[in-house]
Amino acid sequence: MYVVLAPVTESGLESICSIALHCGNHIAVSSVEGLHVRAEPSVILAADETGAATPALIRNLETEEAERSNRVRQAFEASMSRQTDIRVSWTELRATDLDLGAYARLFDFVILSRPDQANDTPSMGLIEAALFDSGRFLIIAPPEPVTTFADRIVIAWNGGAETARSIACARPFLRQASDVTLLQVEEGMTPGPDADDVAVYLAGIGIKAQVQKIKSGVLSAGAAILEGATELGCDLLVKGGYTRSRLRQTIFGGPTVHILQNAEMPVLMSR
Repeated sequence: MYVVLAPVTESGLESICSIALHCGNHIAVSSVEGLHVRAEPSVILAADETGAATPALIRNLETEEAERSNRVRQAFEASMSRQTDIRVSWTELRATDLDLGAYARLFDFVILSRPDQANDTPSMGLIEAALFDSGRFLIIAPPEPVTTFADRIVIAWNGGAETARSIACARPFLRQASDVTLLQVEEGMTPGPDADDVAVYLAGIGIKAQVQKIKSGVLSAGAAILEGATELGCDLLVKGGYTRSRLRQTIFGGPTVHILQNAEMPVLMSR
């Protein structure tokens, strides 16, 4: 049985719930906890040097935040009510009280929205905290709700230990998929086994996988992965998180950052 944590926001809620419900069709999900991180206007406005942070303004903003939190909860519970076999719970934490990496250790995996600066989605920092500090795998939800999930799985193989761990986490989904492809971008490889070797390993545990090796050409490795996965009709991308340095990827870009910011399909990621 799996216990799932789902940090939710207004803009990403429907997509997260669609994945949580689909997960229940593939694995034994016993419960999903919705987590809403409440902003603290008093903390935000304390840094305001204009003098606009009056007590009345802070109270108004806190009232608005409480109303938004209530809307998110109602929408979450309504969406999850479509699956009566899954127990649904709700938790609210203030941003200053939240250590997502530590809290997520109490769950089997975490479903989060793709980061989007234009919406109220989790920040890249929050996603990285869950990825690096929880010891759990993540499923990153795309902007729009999914209609299929984990039927056509693409593994973005790069030879790294992080991707090997992600494959281990994805095994319950891989076993039920109708199509599994190991996608190897030649320019994105690190020292390690070839995709053909991984296909042999998967066959030994009863998972048939085809291998596709491509060159990125003018694209970055991350863009080539997403293009290849889209062409394969992927509805779950399995990827290791930050095989290369997180600092290096933040400054110069890299496959993990590109995929987190641009994937239009769910992404299962571990570190």
